[in-house]
Amino acid sequence: MIDKKILNDRFLIRTAKPEDAIQMEYVQSKCYPTLHESEILVRDHFVNHMKVFPEGQIVVELDGEIVASASTFRCYFPEHDSTFLEETDNLWITNVQQPNGDWMYGIDMGVLPEYRGLGLSKEMYKARHEVCKRLGIKGQIIAGMTIGYGKVKDQMTIEEYCQRLENKEFTDPTITSQRNAGFRWIRPLYNYINDPDAGYASILMYNPVDENYTL
Repeated sequence: MIDKKILNDRFLIRTAKPEDAIQMEYVQSKCYPTLHESEILVRDHFVNHMKVFPEGQIVVELDGEIVASASTFRCYFPEHDSTFLEETDNLWITNVQQPNGDWMYGIDMGVLPEYRGLGLSKEMYKARHEVCKRLGIKGQIIAGMTIGYGKVKDQMTIEEYCQRLENKEFTDPTITSQRNAGFRWIRPLYNYINDPDAGYASILMYNPVDENYTL
């Protein structure tokens, strides 16, 4: 279980509880305004995640208010591309959770807009790493939303976008922070998520517990 103060003891980061689900739903609604409603997590999804993989669900609290949350499940390394709904069992995770899976798949991380820029996402990634170490999981996998790609998708392919990000020609609101948190490229995912701002694409990335580990 995670339960500790972070960022000059101002915030509490901890394992999520069922009673957090309503506030987690609110965070989700504020974090993904252009994501199609069929791919938005709601309170029933969050409660089910806690039943299926309780250790992998995390919230950040400030004075009793949930200001950020993250959801995950255990899996084996994904060998084939899929969509967000396919990967997450239509957001429920029940049928994709592998009790002995050696990777943690992060399906969601959201911080209320007014609390962004403080390092809360990085703290949640660190907390998930602690869970990985405790459970003997190799590390985290995510499909990072290319939030900036939608504006330029008519000018370049997602591969070109990735390359230019890697060359630091520009930054992406989501991918750049994930790269700064230690995530490494695997491959682009076409038509992964129903979000026009992301150009409907994402980037599969991983962050191993052992820094010397490579795929």
